[in-house]
Amino acid sequence: MKRPDTREWLIPLLCLLGFAAVAATGSNEALFRLLNRLGPLTSDTLWASLTILGDTLVAIALAGLLARHRPDILWRLLLAAVFATLWVHGIKPLAEILRPLAVLGEGQVHVIGHALRSGSFPSGHTATAFTLAGVFLLSGTPRWQAAALLLMAVLAGISRAAVGAHWPLDLFAGAFGGWLAAVIGCRLADRWDWGVRPGPARGIRIFFLLCAVALLSLHDTGYPQAQWLQWSIGTAAVVGLGTTLWRDRHH
Repeated sequence: MKRPDTREWLIPLLCLLGFAAVAATGSNEALFRLLNRLGPLTSDTLWASLTILGDTLVAIALAGLLARHRPDILWRLLLAAVFATLWVHGIKPLAEILRPLAVLGEGQVHVIGHALRSGSFPSGHTATAFTLAGVFLLSGTPRWQAAALLLMAVLAGISRAAVGAHWPLDLFAGAFGGWLAAVIGCRLADRWDWGVRPGPARGIRIFFLLCAVALLSLHDTGYPQAQWLQWSIGTAAVVGLGTTLWRDRHH
């Protein structure tokens, strides 16, 4: 019998503990205000750039670039994304939690990007970022890469409060669900190898490439300050995935 991998459960455990601590102490609003001050204290462009790392198309393009030679990771991500989407969009309409701007009002929230007022719980951007980091970490990628993606996920989560879009409880719930989606996606991919077979693997790469193209031409992240990063990731992903597909076809 395979021994449980503690890496699978450390992050969701920490998320549960953080959620419970904030809920028990009633510090959700106070912690939000603290994190929301990061924008005025530093740079709106910085937090806008960090927050788009949790945007679905940005994350897909980045994953396609980093895992263009790892069809197993792309397959795991595709499966994990299904469960992350179910988590976020299954809970949002049931919870019907108002965002900080709607609760605290104009002048009380530093807003970067679009002014959002409804559908607060859980944070979709945070779930996306932690799904991405979880799949890479659980797929045996180099430690530096896994650590960098985990740090990126944490900062992307914090940024959701910094831009005025989410409460801290939303962030813990998003990270929890995103990481569990990564675990489920990885385990399912280990039992179902369809996505790593030559034909499907090529099709999945093409899908990731098309998402990168859409990121360059069609997609509005809601954060114009971070357009430079959006285009940089999109361009790099198009070139990287396009080159990989070209080489595969001619070998």
